[in-house]
Amino acid sequence: MPKPRNLLILASLLIALSTGAFFLYRQTYLAPVTARLLPEGDLLFYANLKPVHMLDLKKTSPVQLEGDYREFVDQTGIEFERDLNEVAMSRRDTPNGRDVESSEIVAGRFDQARLTNYLQKLSSGTEQYRTHTIYSISHEGHLVRVALLEADKVAITNMASPEPMHGMIDRTFRPSDGPALLNSHYRDVPLGSLAWLIDRIPNKPDAVQLPGGLSFNVPSDSVAVASLRYTGSLLFRADVFAQSQGQAKEIVDAANSHLALVRSIGTWMGKKGPDQDVKAAFESIRIEQKENVAVFTATIPEKVLRKIWSEVQNEGAIPGSKPIR
Repeated sequence: MPKPRNLLILASLLIALSTGAFFLYRQTYLAPVTARLLPEGDLLFYANLKPVHMLDLKKTSPVQLEGDYREFVDQTGIEFERDLNEVAMSRRDTPNGRDVESSEIVAGRFDQARLTNYLQKLSSGTEQYRTHTIYSISHEGHLVRVALLEADKVAITNMASPEPMHGMIDRTFRPSDGPALLNSHYRDVPLGSLAWLIDRIPNKPDAVQLPGGLSFNVPSDSVAVASLRYTGSLLFRADVFAQSQGQAKEIVDAANSHLALVRSIGTWMGKKGPDQDVKAAFESIRIEQKENVAVFTATIPEKVLRKIWSEVQNEGAIPGSKPIR
């Protein structure tokens, strides 16, 4: 008969294993907390920027800050490319279809006192909700609301109603599984994805953009789940969940036709065509069908990522910045 000491050791091991399995389950199947704070939307986006900091792209192509962004950095001490760790966003069309409403959660390193002073200068008014201050800022025809949820999290909305902001604050006190679209499709996001997007296609055909400028229409009522993983190269994957296998076949056939056409043009251009690294990334695109899902994959080498970063800076796509020459 086992001794009490052995039973105690066995019970301790079982508790430890159960606890480990529980946390592994949460890490694997539950979306990041920042995404679960979001309100309902038809498009959900998340990016984990911590690994990007390790690439240290600023050393490759330093940035000189200008204009409003320079002022923002001076007053808050926050540099997006250095201090942001996570970004989560929920978007939806307004009922009349003429505008887009969005909510964002940004997580990172913030000096709360400096950021609060900056928001106070910009705001036209404030609202107290639970233990949080919500700052109201007029911007481009919208009333933008901003609240510091926690020491490392800020919530932002541009919606007419204050309820989405109230809901995000509520969920910091009462954990939630997040928006319905997240619950339905986060399981389809590959494990280890640095960034992902879940998009519910509206009741009209929508165009999907793929690497290399490839685009095609996707039937309404489909859901697209796109993701990026990094393994030395950037691995792109997009799964389009159609209403039937026949619909998925139509998507795959149309996409492959477009892809074959663009590749034939690239072959005709020969060595005088695009950058060879970019061309190799484009050649890596694969499209296949798995039951009612159209699956798109591509591999983008790190050299291409650095070139894209350099081109983005040269074209001024980073607000208030330009490359130092």
